[in-house]
Amino acid sequence: MSSNMFKQDANNPTKYRMFFNYDNDKKVYVAPMLPEKITLTVNGKLTSVDIDTFGEILHRGKRDAITIEFESIFPSQYGNNYCACMQKEFKTPATWHKWMLALMNAKNPFHFVLVGGPFAINMYADLASYVPYEQGGDVGTIYYKVKIREHRKISVSTYKKKANKKAKKTSTGKRTNNKKTIKYKATAKSGLRLRKGPNSTILGLIPYGKTVTSDGKKKGNWYHVKYGSKWGYAHKSYLKKA
Repeated sequence: MSSNMFKQDANNPTKYRMFFNYDNDKKVYVAPMLPEKITLTVNGKLTSVDIDTFGEILHRGKRDAITIEFESIFPSQYGNNYCACMQKEFKTPATWHKWMLALMNAKNPFHFVLVGGPFAINMYADLASYVPYEQGGDVGTIYYKVKIREHRKISVSTYKKKANKKAKKTSTGKRTNNKKTIKYKATAKSGLRLRKGPNSTILGLIPYGKTVTSDGKKKGNWYHVKYGSKWGYAHKSYLKKA
């Protein structure tokens, strides 16, 4: 094992460790042997666009998910000089094989951790491929190749339509009138007639100086006003803004 890039430190046999954990680390699996080589592929998001009379421009976005690939061994026996786990953490090749198949079919991502090495990997990932095989002369040991993809949650922003402002309600539950109102004072000395319509039936008499309310509606020279509880029309010649 002298060529192993994660060669064990004699004073600290568990300095470099690799984990394939699941279910918020309730199920902990420490890799028995570390690979001699780990390949990380990180592709940037670079888009090329051709613009007429200008040429090519490049737009860089967020990177793609990290891909990790390596080969290693599930040894048939524990050995202090080559195992990266403690003896109490050691699992048989059959147990590991069953575990790797479970991760391939798992509903949720697993927790992949590599501590002690220069990469210092700690991420949730999906097992993209697992290729186990046996070799002659090493009965019971499982050799394997894996490809791991970083698991990234999808974030979707949603568009919310602004709600139309509704008319406010009074304490009685009735809607208030949000329209702007205009106040007028009656200027006819003998009183101003309130009519059903222009030159129509007289509904009442508005005394001199009394205030009426208008909603802004007009019919020619006649303003739509309210006096007391009655709505009608009064001639603008005898109305002055209050």
